[in-house]
Amino acid sequence: MKQTIIPIKSDAHVFIKCSADLSVEGSAESTLVVIVDQGDSLRMREENGVYRIQSDTDCRLILPDAATVTVEKTGGDSQLRNLKSRVVIGKVGGDLKLDSINGASVESVGGDCHIYAAIGAVELVRIGGSLIADGGESIFASGVGGDARIYNFSGKIEVNAGDEVIIQISQTNVPEIRVKAGSDIELYLPESANCQLDLKSSGESIEVHAAGQDVELESREFSVPLGNGGATVALTAGDSIQVTDREKIANDENDSVWDEDHWKNFGFNIGQTVRLGLKIAGGSVDMALKQAEKATKEASREVERVFRELDGKHYRPGSHSNLVGFSMGESQPASPNAKAGPSDEERMLVLKMLQEKKITVEEAEKLLNALDR
Repeated sequence: MKQTIIPIKSDAHVFIKCSADLSVEGSAESTLVVIVDQGDSLRMREENGVYRIQSDTDCRLILPDAATVTVEKTGGDSQLRNLKSRVVIGKVGGDLKLDSINGASVESVGGDCHIYAAIGAVELVRIGGSLIADGGESIFASGVGGDARIYNFSGKIEVNAGDEVIIQISQTNVPEIRVKAGSDIELYLPESANCQLDLKSSGESIEVHAAGQDVELESREFSVPLGNGGATVALTAGDSIQVTDREKIANDENDSVWDEDHWKNFGFNIGQTVRLGLKIAGGSVDMALKQAEKATKEASREVERVFRELDGKHYRPGSHSNLVGFSMGESQPASPNAKAGPSDEERMLVLKMLQEKKITVEEAEKLLNALDR
Protein backbone atom coordinates (compact mmCIF):
# COMPACT_ATOMS: atom_id res chain seq x y z
CA MET A 1 0.00 0.00 0.00
CA LYS A 2 1.28 3.46 -0.88
CA GLN A 3 0.16 6.79 0.53
CA THR A 4 1.03 10.20 -0.93
CA ILE A 5 0.16 13.60 0.52
CA ILE A 6 0.54 17.00 -1.13
CA PRO A 7 -0.81 20.52 -0.46
CA ILE A 8 -3.61 21.56 -2.77
CA LYS A 9 -5.82 24.62 -3.20
CA SER A 10 -9.30 24.25 -1.76
CA ASP A 11 -10.95 25.02 -5.12
CA ALA A 12 -8.78 22.69 -7.20
CA HIS A 13 -10.25 20.58 -10.02
CA VAL A 14 -9.50 16.86 -9.77
CA PHE A 15 -10.05 14.33 -12.58
CA ILE A 16 -10.02 10.66 -11.62
CA LYS A 17 -9.77 7.34 -13.48
CA CYS A 18 -9.70 4.10 -11.51
CA SER A 19 -9.73 0.55 -12.82
CA ALA A 20 -10.83 -0.92 -9.47
CA ASP A 21 -12.82 0.42 -6.49
CA LEU A 22 -12.75 4.15 -5.69
CA SER A 23 -13.50 6.20 -2.57
CA VAL A 24 -13.48 10.02 -2.57
CA GLU A 25 -14.02 11.98 0.63
CA GLY A 26 -14.11 15.73 1.22
CA SER A 27 -12.41 17.23 4.27
CA ALA A 28 -11.62 20.64 5.75
CA GLU A 29 -7.88 20.21 5.12
CA SER A 30 -6.05 21.88 2.21
CA THR A 31 -4.30 18.66 1.31
CA LEU A 32 -4.73 15.86 -1.18
CA VAL A 33 -4.24 12.35 0.21
CA VAL A 34 -4.00 9.50 -2.30
CA ILE A 35 -3.83 5.90 -1.08
CA VAL A 36 -3.52 2.90 -3.40
CA ASP A 37 -2.96 -0.82 -2.96
CA GLN A 38 0.19 -0.77 -5.08
CA GLY A 39 2.44 2.23 -5.57
CA ASP A 40 3.36 1.42 -9.17
CA SER A 41 -0.35 1.33 -10.11
CA LEU A 42 -0.74 5.08 -9.57
CA ARG A 43 -0.06 7.88 -12.02
CA MET A 44 -0.72 11.50 -11.13
CA ARG A 45 0.13 14.87 -12.60
CA GLU A 46 -0.75 18.53 -12.23
CA GLU A 47 -1.31 20.95 -15.13
CA ASN A 48 -2.19 24.56 -14.36
CA GLY A 49 -3.91 23.68 -11.11
CA VAL A 50 -5.79 20.71 -12.58
CA TYR A 51 -4.93 17.35 -11.02
CA ARG A 52 -5.29 14.13 -13.00
CA ILE A 53 -5.18 10.87 -11.06
CA GLN A 54 -5.20 7.37 -12.51
CA SER A 55 -5.01 4.11 -10.57
CA ASP A 56 -5.05 0.48 -11.67
CA THR A 57 -5.87 -0.79 -8.14
CA ASP A 58 -8.24 0.27 -5.34
CA CYS A 59 -7.83 3.98 -4.67
CA ARG A 60 -8.89 6.23 -1.79
CA LEU A 61 -8.77 10.03 -2.06
CA ILE A 62 -9.22 12.59 0.71
CA LEU A 63 -9.30 16.14 -0.62
CA PRO A 64 -10.71 19.62 0.18
CA ASP A 65 -14.50 19.49 0.32
CA ALA A 66 -14.73 22.55 -1.97
CA ALA A 67 -12.71 20.88 -4.75
CA THR A 68 -14.44 20.13 -8.05
CA VAL A 69 -14.38 16.39 -8.72
CA THR A 70 -14.84 14.62 -12.06
CA VAL A 71 -14.75 10.83 -12.04
CA GLU A 72 -14.21 9.84 -15.67
CA LYS A 73 -14.21 6.04 -15.24
CA THR A 74 -14.35 3.49 -12.45
CA GLY A 75 -13.98 -0.22 -13.14
CA GLY A 76 -15.42 -1.32 -9.79
CA ASP A 77 -17.55 0.32 -7.12
CA SER A 78 -17.36 4.06 -6.54
CA GLN A 79 -18.39 6.18 -3.59
CA LEU A 80 -18.18 9.93 -2.97
CA ARG A 81 -19.16 11.97 0.09
CA ASN A 82 -18.91 15.35 1.79
CA LEU A 83 -18.33 17.38 -1.38
CA LYS A 84 -19.59 20.98 -1.65
CA SER A 85 -19.19 21.31 -5.43
CA ARG A 86 -21.32 19.51 -7.97
CA VAL A 87 -19.72 16.27 -9.16
CA VAL A 88 -19.58 14.85 -12.67
CA ILE A 89 -19.34 11.07 -13.02
CA GLY A 90 -18.79 9.16 -16.27
CA LYS A 91 -18.89 5.36 -16.34
CA VAL A 92 -19.02 3.31 -13.12
CA GLY A 93 -18.61 -0.44 -13.64
CA GLY A 94 -20.06 -1.49 -10.28
CA ASP A 95 -22.20 0.24 -7.65
CA LEU A 96 -22.27 4.00 -7.05
CA LYS A 97 -22.83 5.58 -3.63
CA LEU A 98 -23.24 9.32 -3.12
CA ASP A 99 -23.47 10.76 0.39
CA SER A 100 -23.82 14.48 1.22
CA ILE A 101 -22.92 15.83 -2.22
CA ASN A 102 -23.98 19.10 -3.84
CA GLY A 103 -25.68 17.64 -6.90
CA ALA A 104 -24.38 15.27 -9.56
CA SER A 105 -24.52 14.43 -13.26
CA VAL A 106 -23.96 10.70 -13.85
CA GLU A 107 -23.57 8.98 -17.23
CA SER A 108 -23.88 5.27 -16.40
CA VAL A 109 -23.76 2.88 -13.45
CA GLY A 110 -23.35 -0.85 -14.08
CA GLY A 111 -24.77 -1.90 -10.71
CA ASP A 112 -26.95 -0.23 -8.09
CA CYS A 113 -26.99 3.45 -7.18
CA HIS A 114 -27.46 4.75 -3.62
CA ILE A 115 -27.91 8.46 -2.87
CA TYR A 116 -28.20 10.02 0.58
CA ALA A 117 -28.59 13.65 1.67
CA ALA A 118 -28.04 15.28 -1.72
CA ILE A 119 -28.20 19.04 -2.22
CA GLY A 120 -29.00 20.29 -5.71
CA ALA A 121 -30.26 18.32 -8.68
CA VAL A 122 -29.13 14.74 -9.28
CA GLU A 123 -29.26 13.60 -12.91
CA LEU A 124 -28.68 9.96 -13.80
CA VAL A 125 -28.73 8.80 -17.41
CA ARG A 126 -28.35 5.01 -17.10
CA ILE A 127 -28.41 2.65 -14.11
CA GLY A 128 -28.08 -1.09 -14.68
CA GLY A 129 -29.44 -2.13 -11.28
CA SER A 130 -31.64 -0.45 -8.69
CA LEU A 131 -31.84 3.16 -7.49
CA ILE A 132 -32.29 4.12 -3.84
CA ALA A 133 -32.30 7.84 -3.03
CA ASP A 134 -33.06 9.34 0.39
CA GLY A 135 -33.05 13.09 0.91
CA GLY A 136 -32.47 15.79 -1.68
CA GLU A 137 -33.96 18.40 -3.95
CA SER A 138 -34.75 17.17 -7.47
CA ILE A 139 -33.85 13.87 -9.11
CA PHE A 140 -33.98 12.78 -12.76
CA ALA A 141 -33.29 9.16 -13.73
CA SER A 142 -34.12 8.36 -17.35
CA GLY A 143 -33.05 4.70 -17.44
CA VAL A 144 -33.13 2.50 -14.32
CA GLY A 145 -32.87 -1.21 -15.10
CA GLY A 146 -34.28 -2.43 -11.77
CA ASP A 147 -36.55 -0.87 -9.19
CA ALA A 148 -36.39 2.69 -7.84
CA ARG A 149 -37.09 3.95 -4.32
CA ILE A 150 -37.20 7.68 -3.71
CA TYR A 151 -37.62 9.17 -0.22
CA ASN A 152 -37.80 12.74 1.09
CA PHE A 153 -37.13 14.72 -2.09
CA SER A 154 -38.56 18.24 -2.10
CA GLY A 155 -38.25 19.10 -5.80
CA LYS A 156 -39.22 17.56 -9.13
CA ILE A 157 -38.97 13.80 -9.45
CA GLU A 158 -38.69 12.14 -12.85
CA VAL A 159 -37.95 8.40 -13.04
CA ASN A 160 -38.17 5.73 -15.73
CA ALA A 161 -37.59 2.26 -14.25
CA GLY A 162 -37.83 -1.29 -15.55
CA ASP A 163 -39.28 -2.67 -12.31
CA GLU A 164 -41.38 -1.23 -9.47
CA VAL A 165 -41.13 2.34 -8.17
CA ILE A 166 -41.78 3.48 -4.60
CA ILE A 167 -41.92 7.20 -3.75
CA GLN A 168 -42.44 8.80 -0.37
CA ILE A 169 -43.24 12.52 -0.10
CA SER A 170 -43.14 14.49 3.17
CA GLN A 171 -44.44 17.96 2.25
CA THR A 172 -48.11 18.84 1.90
CA ASN A 173 -47.63 20.63 -1.43
CA VAL A 174 -46.48 17.68 -3.50
CA PRO A 175 -43.78 18.51 -6.10
CA GLU A 176 -44.14 17.62 -9.77
CA ILE A 177 -43.67 13.86 -10.24
CA ARG A 178 -43.42 11.95 -13.53
CA VAL A 179 -42.81 8.22 -13.24
CA LYS A 180 -42.88 5.29 -15.65
CA ALA A 181 -42.46 1.80 -14.23
CA GLY A 182 -42.41 -1.66 -15.77
CA SER A 183 -44.14 -3.03 -12.68
CA ASP A 184 -46.04 -1.50 -9.72
CA ILE A 185 -45.96 2.10 -8.51
CA GLU A 186 -46.54 3.02 -4.87
CA LEU A 187 -46.84 6.67 -3.82
CA TYR A 188 -46.97 7.56 -0.12
CA LEU A 189 -48.27 11.05 0.68
CA PRO A 190 -48.85 13.08 3.85
CA GLU A 191 -52.36 13.84 5.02
CA SER A 192 -53.93 16.90 3.34
CA ALA A 193 -51.67 16.49 0.30
CA ASN A 194 -52.19 18.91 -2.57
CA CYS A 195 -51.59 17.77 -6.18
CA GLN A 196 -53.22 16.69 -9.43
CA LEU A 197 -53.13 12.93 -9.99
CA ASP A 198 -52.90 11.57 -13.54
CA LEU A 199 -52.71 7.78 -13.32
CA LYS A 200 -52.36 5.15 -16.07
CA SER A 201 -52.07 1.41 -15.41
CA SER A 202 -51.68 -1.51 -17.79
CA GLY A 203 -52.13 -3.99 -14.98
CA GLU A 204 -54.55 -5.01 -12.28
CA SER A 205 -55.86 -1.92 -10.53
CA ILE A 206 -55.63 1.71 -9.49
CA GLU A 207 -56.13 2.56 -5.81
CA VAL A 208 -56.28 6.03 -4.26
CA HIS A 209 -56.69 6.41 -0.49
CA ALA A 210 -55.53 9.95 0.15
CA ALA A 211 -56.84 13.46 0.89
CA GLY A 212 -60.41 12.23 1.31
CA GLN A 213 -60.39 10.11 -1.85
CA ASP A 214 -61.18 6.42 -1.39
CA VAL A 215 -61.16 4.79 -4.81
CA GLU A 216 -60.38 1.29 -6.11
CA LEU A 217 -60.71 0.89 -9.86
CA GLU A 218 -60.02 -1.74 -12.49
CA SER A 219 -59.96 0.91 -15.21
CA ARG A 220 -56.64 1.79 -16.79
CA GLU A 221 -56.79 5.58 -16.42
CA PHE A 222 -57.86 7.86 -13.59
CA SER A 223 -57.38 11.57 -12.90
CA VAL A 224 -58.39 13.46 -9.77
CA PRO A 225 -57.21 16.50 -7.78
CA LEU A 226 -56.12 15.92 -4.20
CA GLY A 227 -56.76 18.66 -1.66
CA ASN A 228 -56.46 22.05 -3.32
CA GLY A 229 -54.82 20.59 -6.42
CA GLY A 230 -51.39 21.69 -7.52
CA ALA A 231 -48.43 20.15 -9.31
CA THR A 232 -49.03 17.25 -11.68
CA VAL A 233 -48.28 13.74 -10.46
CA ALA A 234 -48.22 11.58 -13.60
CA LEU A 235 -47.76 7.86 -12.89
CA THR A 236 -47.67 5.22 -15.66
CA ALA A 237 -47.31 1.62 -14.48
CA GLY A 238 -47.01 -1.76 -16.16
CA ASP A 239 -48.98 -3.23 -13.26
CA SER A 240 -50.94 -1.68 -10.39
CA ILE A 241 -50.81 1.84 -8.89
CA GLN A 242 -51.39 2.69 -5.24
CA VAL A 243 -51.56 6.23 -3.85
CA THR A 244 -52.13 6.47 -0.11
CA ASP A 245 -51.75 8.64 2.99
CA ARG A 246 -52.91 5.87 5.33
CA GLU A 247 -49.56 4.13 5.51
CA LYS A 248 -46.11 5.41 6.37
CA ILE A 249 -42.93 4.19 4.79
CA ALA A 250 -39.27 4.94 5.49
CA ASN A 251 -35.94 3.90 4.06
CA ASP A 252 -34.49 1.11 6.19
CA GLU A 253 -31.28 0.87 4.15
CA ASN A 254 -29.48 4.05 5.32
CA ASP A 255 -26.71 2.04 6.95
CA SER A 256 -25.70 0.61 3.58
CA VAL A 257 -25.10 3.98 1.91
CA TRP A 258 -21.42 4.24 2.85
CA ASP A 259 -19.11 1.22 2.75
CA GLU A 260 -17.05 1.64 5.92
CA ASP A 261 -15.84 -1.96 6.13
CA HIS A 262 -13.88 -1.89 2.88
CA TRP A 263 -12.15 1.45 3.45
CA LYS A 264 -11.76 1.93 7.23
CA ASN A 265 -8.28 0.33 7.27
CA PHE A 266 -7.28 1.59 3.82
CA GLY A 267 -4.56 3.96 5.02
CA PHE A 268 -3.42 4.20 8.65
CA ASN A 269 -4.01 7.24 10.89
CA ILE A 270 -4.64 9.70 8.08
CA GLY A 271 -4.77 12.85 10.20
CA GLN A 272 -1.44 12.27 11.93
CA THR A 273 0.26 11.22 8.71
CA VAL A 274 -0.90 14.39 6.97
CA ARG A 275 0.61 16.58 9.67
CA LEU A 276 3.88 14.68 9.79
CA GLY A 277 4.17 14.24 6.04
CA LEU A 278 3.78 17.92 5.26
CA LYS A 279 5.67 19.10 8.37
CA ILE A 280 3.25 21.95 8.84
CA ALA A 281 4.51 24.08 11.73
CA GLY A 282 1.52 25.36 13.66
CA GLY A 283 -0.86 24.11 10.97
CA SER A 284 0.47 26.53 8.34
CA VAL A 285 -0.31 25.25 4.85
CA ASP A 286 1.44 28.31 3.40
CA MET A 287 4.72 27.03 4.80
CA ALA A 288 4.12 23.65 3.16
CA LEU A 289 3.38 25.31 -0.17
CA LYS A 290 6.61 27.29 -0.01
CA GLN A 291 8.57 24.16 0.83
CA ALA A 292 6.92 22.30 -2.04
CA GLU A 293 7.67 25.12 -4.48
CA LYS A 294 11.33 25.20 -3.41
CA ALA A 295 11.63 21.43 -3.74
CA THR A 296 10.01 21.55 -7.17
CA LYS A 297 12.50 24.16 -8.41
CA GLU A 298 15.43 22.12 -7.11
CA ALA A 299 14.03 18.99 -8.75
CA SER A 300 13.51 20.85 -12.03
CA ARG A 301 17.13 21.97 -12.09
CA GLU A 302 18.26 18.40 -11.46
CA VAL A 303 15.99 17.08 -14.24
CA GLU A 304 17.34 19.69 -16.67
CA ARG A 305 20.91 18.68 -15.77
CA VAL A 306 20.12 15.00 -16.43
CA PHE A 307 18.47 15.84 -19.76
CA ARG A 308 21.52 17.88 -20.82
CA GLU A 309 23.72 14.86 -20.12
CA LEU A 310 21.35 12.60 -22.05
CA ASP A 311 21.23 15.09 -24.90
CA GLY A 312 24.97 14.82 -25.19
CA LYS A 313 24.44 11.11 -25.71
CA HIS A 314 21.93 11.81 -28.54
CA TYR A 315 18.90 10.91 -26.40
CA ARG A 316 15.65 12.70 -27.34
CA PRO A 317 12.91 12.50 -24.67
CA GLY A 318 9.24 12.89 -25.55
CA SER A 319 6.91 15.47 -24.06
CA HIS A 320 6.64 15.46 -20.26
CA SER A 321 3.98 16.84 -17.96
CA ASN A 322 4.53 18.36 -14.53
CA LEU A 323 4.95 15.58 -12.01
CA VAL A 324 3.43 15.69 -8.55
CA GLY A 325 4.64 13.46 -5.75
CA PHE A 326 5.89 10.64 -7.95
CA SER A 327 6.63 9.74 -11.54
CA MET A 328 3.92 9.63 -14.16
CA GLY A 329 4.09 6.78 -16.67
CA GLU A 330 3.75 7.67 -20.33
CA SER A 331 0.40 6.67 -21.81
CA GLN A 332 0.49 3.62 -24.05
CA PRO A 333 -0.34 4.10 -27.73
CA ALA A 334 -3.69 2.75 -28.86
CA SER A 335 -3.72 -0.46 -30.79
CA PRO A 336 -4.23 0.14 -34.53
CA ASN A 337 -6.91 -2.57 -34.52
CA ALA A 338 -8.78 -1.12 -31.54
CA LYS A 339 -12.41 -0.20 -32.13
CA ALA A 340 -12.94 3.52 -32.46
CA GLY A 341 -15.34 4.67 -29.75
CA PRO A 342 -16.34 7.85 -28.00
CA SER A 343 -13.49 9.61 -26.26
CA ASP A 344 -13.65 10.56 -22.60
CA GLU A 345 -13.68 14.19 -23.69
CA GLU A 346 -16.82 13.61 -25.80
CA ARG A 347 -18.64 11.87 -22.97
CA MET A 348 -17.62 14.52 -20.45
CA LEU A 349 -18.83 17.23 -22.85
CA VAL A 350 -22.28 15.64 -22.91
CA LEU A 351 -22.36 15.50 -19.11
CA LYS A 352 -21.18 19.11 -18.92
CA MET A 353 -24.05 20.17 -21.21
CA LEU A 354 -26.42 18.24 -18.95
CA GLN A 355 -24.98 19.88 -15.85
CA GLU A 356 -25.39 23.34 -17.39
CA LYS A 357 -29.05 22.55 -18.29
CA LYS A 358 -28.37 22.94 -22.02
CA ILE A 359 -29.87 19.48 -22.65
CA THR A 360 -32.29 17.22 -20.77
CA VAL A 361 -31.50 13.82 -19.27
CA GLU A 362 -33.33 12.15 -22.16
CA GLU A 363 -31.34 14.15 -24.73
CA ALA A 364 -28.12 13.22 -22.91
CA GLU A 365 -29.08 9.55 -23.07
CA LYS A 366 -29.69 9.79 -26.82
CA LEU A 367 -26.34 11.53 -27.40
CA LEU A 368 -24.45 8.96 -25.32
CA ASN A 369 -26.18 6.09 -27.12
CA ALA A 370 -25.23 7.64 -30.45
CA LEU A 371 -21.59 7.97 -29.34
CA ASP A 372 -21.48 4.30 -28.29
CA ARG A 373 -22.43 3.08 -31.79
